[in-house]
Amino acid sequence: MRCRKERRDEPPWREDCAPQGLHACACPTQIARRTGNSAENRTRKPSEHSFVRHDGALFNSLLSYDIVGWILLGINAVAYPALLAITLCRLLRYPRAVHADIVDHGRGPGFLTLVAATAVLGSQLSTYHVLPQALPWLLGLAAGLWLVVAYTFLAAMTIVQRKPGLHTGLNGTWLLLVVATESIAVLATAVSPIYGASVPLDLLALAAWLLGGSLYMMLITLIFYRWCFVPMTAADLTEPWWINMGAMAVTTFAGGRLILAGHDLAGWRGDGQLVLQVLTTACWVMTTFWIPLLAALFVEKHAIVGDPIRYTAAEWSVVFPLGMYSAATYTYADAAHLPFLVNVARITILIAFATWLLASVGLLRSALRSVKRK
Repeated sequence: MRCRKERRDEPPWREDCAPQGLHACACPTQIARRTGNSAENRTRKPSEHSFVRHDGALFNSLLSYDIVGWILLGINAVAYPALLAITLCRLLRYPRAVHADIVDHGRGPGFLTLVAATAVLGSQLSTYHVLPQALPWLLGLAAGLWLVVAYTFLAAMTIVQRKPGLHTGLNGTWLLLVVATESIAVLATAVSPIYGASVPLDLLALAAWLLGGSLYMMLITLIFYRWCFVPMTAADLTEPWWINMGAMAVTTFAGGRLILAGHDLAGWRGDGQLVLQVLTTACWVMTTFWIPLLAALFVEKHAIVGDPIRYTAAEWSVVFPLGMYSAATYTYADAAHLPFLVNVARITILIAFATWLLASVGLLRSALRSVKRK
C-alpha cells in the first residue's frame, strides 16, 4: 500500500493505509496510527529520544546493580526502535513540521537526542557483551546522524533571517550538541577493542571528546552571560538548564573512558596521557561546580517563589545529569585512582534513581489521564 506525501492542498492526515500490526506495517503512516493520532504525531517533540538517553545515564550509574542494569537495557532495547520508527514516520508524513522544528532555536537541538540515544544503546550493549557485532553499525549510525543533524541545525541557525534574542532563543537544550558529540566518544572507546585497539577509532574517540569540550566552552559562555546579564524569572528556570551540568558530566565520563583505555591514543604518548588526565579532572571539577547552584535555584523556584512541582516531559532533563554525574564520578575515581570519590557517586545515584522513579510515576499518571480523556 502506497503512502502519499504531504501536499499543501491536502489535510495533514489521510487514511492511506489499511490498518495492520505495528511490526508488519508496510509504511510509516501505519506506525503513526498505532502510536498516536495525527495531531499527536505531527506535533511530537524532537527530543522524545531523550527517554533512552536518560535511562542510559542511569544504567551507567547502576552497573554494580546487575538486575537493574539488565532491566534498563531491556527498556531501551524496546523504546529505541519504537521511537526511531515514530521519528521516521513523522519525517515522511510531515516534512514541513520537521523542517519548522529544526530551524527553531528552542526545538531544533532536540533532534540531537537521536544521536545520543543511538550511542547510549550501543554503550549499554557493549557493557553486557550483547550483540557485539551490532556495535560498529550503531557507531556508524550515530556518527552519520550527528553529521546530518548537527550541521543541518547549525546551518539553519546561521542562515535563518528572523532570530530571537538570548532570552528566548538560548536554553539548556543547546548543550545537546555536547552530549551527542561526547556520546560518540564513549561508544568509540567501546568499539575500538573489538578491532584490537584500532587507531582510527581511538582518534575518533579523542577527536569527539575534544570537540565536545570545545563546543561546551563556546555554549556555556553564552549561557553564563544569559544567566547573569539577562533578567531571569522563575518561569525561565526550567529543568533543561540541568544539562549545564549533565553535558560536562558526560565529557568527564568520556575522558575517564579514554584514560582507562590503557593504551596510547592516536599516537599520544607520555605527556599526552598526563594532559588527558588533567583535562578530565578539570571537567569533573566543572561538573561538580554546577550542582550547588542548580540545587539552590531549584529551591528558590519551588520553595521560596512557590511554583508548584508538576510533571512535564522536561522533568527527565534532571534525571540525565544526576545519573551521568554518578557514572562520571565512578569512572573518574577509577581512572584517577581516587577511591574515596566512589562514596560521592553512591549518594548521587540514590538521588538520581529516586528522581527517575518520580519522573516515571509522573509519566504513567500523565499517560493514564490522556487515555481517560479519550
